[in-house]
Amino acid sequence: MFFIHIPWVLLLGLSVVQCQNNNPTVTLSNGKIKGLSQKTAYKGNPYYSFRRIPYAEPPVGNRRFEPPTAKSKWNGTLDATKEGSQCVQSINPVLGSEDCLFINVYTPSLKQDNIPVVVFIHGGGFSGGNSSYAAQPPDLFLDENVVFVMFNYRLGIFGFLSTEDLVAPGNNGLKDQVLALKWVQNNIHNFGGNPNAVTIFGQSAGAASVSYLMQSPSAKGLFKAAIMDSGTSLCLWALDRRARRTAVTIGRNLFLNHSTSASLVNALKKVKYTKLQDIATVTSNLITLENPLAGLTFGPVIEPYHDGAFFFNKSEDLLRTGAFHRVPVLLGVNSNEAVAASGIPSILKLFFVKYDLNVELIAPADLTNDTSKRKEAAKEIRYHFLGNSTLVADDTMGLSKFISSDQFNRPIIRTALDMRKFVNVYFYEFSYEGFLGRKTEAVVPEPGAGVGHAGELGYLFTQPAIKDVPENDRLIQREMVKMWTNFVKYNNPTPIKTNLFQNVTWFPAVGFFDNMLYLDINLNMTMALNPFDEDMKFYHSIYQKYGTGSYDTY
Repeated sequence: MFFIHIPWVLLLGLSVVQCQNNNPTVTLSNGKIKGLSQKTAYKGNPYYSFRRIPYAEPPVGNRRFEPPTAKSKWNGTLDATKEGSQCVQSINPVLGSEDCLFINVYTPSLKQDNIPVVVFIHGGGFSGGNSSYAAQPPDLFLDENVVFVMFNYRLGIFGFLSTEDLVAPGNNGLKDQVLALKWVQNNIHNFGGNPNAVTIFGQSAGAASVSYLMQSPSAKGLFKAAIMDSGTSLCLWALDRRARRTAVTIGRNLFLNHSTSASLVNALKKVKYTKLQDIATVTSNLITLENPLAGLTFGPVIEPYHDGAFFFNKSEDLLRTGAFHRVPVLLGVNSNEAVAASGIPSILKLFFVKYDLNVELIAPADLTNDTSKRKEAAKEIRYHFLGNSTLVADDTMGLSKFISSDQFNRPIIRTALDMRKFVNVYFYEFSYEGFLGRKTEAVVPEPGAGVGHAGELGYLFTQPAIKDVPENDRLIQREMVKMWTNFVKYNNPTPIKTNLFQNVTWFPAVGFFDNMLYLDINLNMTMALNPFDEDMKFYHSIYQKYGTGSYDTY
């Protein structure tokens, strides 16, 4: 055994690092953990990994559906060399475990305490995903000398059950995220990281989580910058508007006492987790399918006011008035987030008959509650994207363009316009259609159809096993990772002009009125004005004509 020379300040902070048989051991405030010494897949740089670190007590038994509790001290040395269980998800079979609140730390050095930190929050529609190396290999970030952190948070009914009252106010998955960020503040210096230089970064539901964290009083002081890929709290899918109905229906389907919120929650706590996951998923999917455009079930909710609330105000009000944590932001969208919709088989498109028969369903859920106005607005929306066609008969890109605009572009651009009044916002559109993007998109689009949801992840988290990557893809990969890590280090994605960025400077999203600068990320990177301008002007006119002029009606 030998001791690595480390600064005395770390010793005073109870961070004792030892190495034995290639296994570094770190002493945290509540116990020791043993990790691995490894090398990055691309440049071969050394780094240390620590996985399956518990940051909360297992949320099992009476802790099910309750806010998380910080992990207590343990004896001995925990093995942090392997992945922990993912949180409960999927059905037939059910995957994961309720004992899943683990955090993974990857660091290029254990001898420092000032390395910038990225905390990544995974996506998955608040019902799937995990923080494993296999899902998001952080090698490219580690090669840029940042500490990379990922964690699990409760999903589906286990993380987002809500009775819309104080019995089960909801958002426990988001409260898990807050506790994980507090763990980072208290412990990241033990891994060489700087707790005063933490950037939270999420994609899809993870990005919406980042957006909500920026608005939650409970997350104050836990980060200094934020990155949001393809999601914010204003996305219609990011707010559950049917939480109590879903909870009661699940209780009824399980033949439980659902006469009161307390009787329902107490009964649900006693159901075997696999059975509960199966019934809850089927029930919530059926409710969601009534109108998927209105939002997911088992997602964030606006809680009744109480001391432990994650948030209890309407997101648009908070963003519009600057009532959020004012840190620099990098956010954006892919060029055709819903491109998969254009590949839906004809038989499945029959589902859209309901939208053609009940056209008001395609009007945004936050537009107005006036049925007649919703119908008129919906007719204009359908004509704008589909012309004289219907959703069922559409054989163009109209359907995917509509869903991309409705569910992603419109609310994400609105978020940027609101936030830029108070903080620097760097907005992007990722439009490069390449080999690595097709590895992460849900459906491989036809050439020229645009970049679908998750397409950018192929360039940030390239799997080491992928070989024969085209040079253009390698170039985009280097550009993306460098810009994202520059933002982490300097709160500016292009602090200096370089050939790597084609000497382009990414300016914040400034502009008069609703005009906005943004970066188009492609082989020829360019600064441009007003992404998806025609569609955004159209939606603005719809809200002015039929809505309240803001997004404050659900």
